[in-house]
Amino acid sequence: MGRWIWINRRYLWTAAVIFAVGMATGYLASDSLRQVLMSQLTQIRDLAVQVRAVNNPAYTVMVIFLNNAKVAIFFLLTGIVAGIPAIVGVFGNGALIGFVLAMLHHQGVPVGSVLLYGILPHGIFEIPAFLIAAAFGLKLGWGWWRPTNGYTRREAFFQGWRDAFRAAGVAVAMLAVAAVVEGTVTPYLLSRYVLQG
Repeated sequence: MGRWIWINRRYLWTAAVIFAVGMATGYLASDSLRQVLMSQLTQIRDLAVQVRAVNNPAYTVMVIFLNNAKVAIFFLLTGIVAGIPAIVGVFGNGALIGFVLAMLHHQGVPVGSVLLYGILPHGIFEIPAFLIAAAFGLKLGWGWWRPTNGYTRREAFFQGWRDAFRAAGVAVAMLAVAAVVEGTVTPYLLSRYVLQG
C-alpha cells in the first residue's frame, strides 16, 4: 500500500493542493461565490434535517456513507474526462469547508474547536478518501493522455483503470469508517465541547 501511494504521489499532492486552495477560496469567498456555496450548504442542511427526524444512528451512518461513497466513485469514474470533474469536486468540497469555517468565525463560534471536535474525528478518514478518489480520477484522465514510465497510451489507460478500482476499494473502506464516526462520535463531541462551550 505504501509503495502504491508513493508511486502515485504526484496525483495525491495535486488533489491535496486543489483541496487546500478550495478551502482558502471558500474562507475568503466573494459575494457571488457565497451564493453558490450557501445553496450547496442549504441542500446539506435539508438532508441533515431529514436524517435527524428519523432519529436512528444506523440510518444516519448509512445515509452519510452512501452519499460520500457516491461522490468518491463519481470523482474516480469521471476522471476519464481529463480529470475535470475530480478537480472541480475536490475544489468545491474544500471551498464548502472553508466557507462554513468563515461563517462560524463571524458568528463567534471557536473555529479551532469546530475543527478539533467537528471535523477532525471523521475528517482524518473522509478527507483522505476523497483525495485518493480524486487523485486516481486525475490519473485516469491524465495517464493515457501523457503516459509515463514507458507505457503506451493503451497500457496507461488500462493501468489507470486497475489503479482506479483499487483506489475505489480503499476510499470506500475509509468512508465506511468515517461514516460511523461522523454519525456517532462527532455529534457527541460537538454537543459536549462546542455547542455547550
